[in-house]
Amino acid sequence: MSGRRAKRDKGVKHLWYGLGLAAAVAALVAVQVVPKLEDYGLRSGGEPIDAAAGSGAVFEGSTWRLIGIGRTSGDDLPPGTTAVTAVIGVIPRDAAASEAMSKGCETAVRDARARMWTPTTRVKGVPKVSTLCTRIDEKTYKPILAKPGVEAKFQASFAVPADAVSSLRVEVRLRDHHENFVRLTPSAAPSAGPPPAG
Repeated sequence: MSGRRAKRDKGVKHLWYGLGLAAAVAALVAVQVVPKLEDYGLRSGGEPIDAAAGSGAVFEGSTWRLIGIGRTSGDDLPPGTTAVTAVIGVIPRDAAASEAMSKGCETAVRDARARMWTPTTRVKGVPKVSTLCTRIDEKTYKPILAKPGVEAKFQASFAVPADAVSSLRVEVRLRDHHENFVRLTPSAAPSAGPPPAG
């Protein structure tokens, strides 16, 4: 009898130890990760700077344009979704605009019903077009500043419901600029094939 009681007491002791450890891990996550969640998630809010359909808009010293948006292919996409890729061009006006881009961009698409989707790696984009708005030096891992006056191109790919494709607009935010973002509207509905690369 006392042996069973000792085992039960030992089990209760281990249970309390496990609960204490779980509480400690939860507290560590709350202190270390939660305050930084905005670094990992797409920001929302702010005022859009709208580009007229098919044309560019000036945002943070650069001219942004939607080169094209079209259907692409993907792997293991959720049921009922379609793969689309947007190719974006940006021309920094000067060194300050290049510096603003060097921290990176966050890209999303939004449909006419205000539903929003962020990029996915499940979709195959356009060959030989960067997925980052800033090139990274392979040796130093530091950003390579875009040349003022020269268009840099990048792409973002999404899995969206089939009924959203025809009304998609592309939104681009710069990491250090919270108060506004650029919204790019295609001149026509997304193409049935991949968008042009340039």
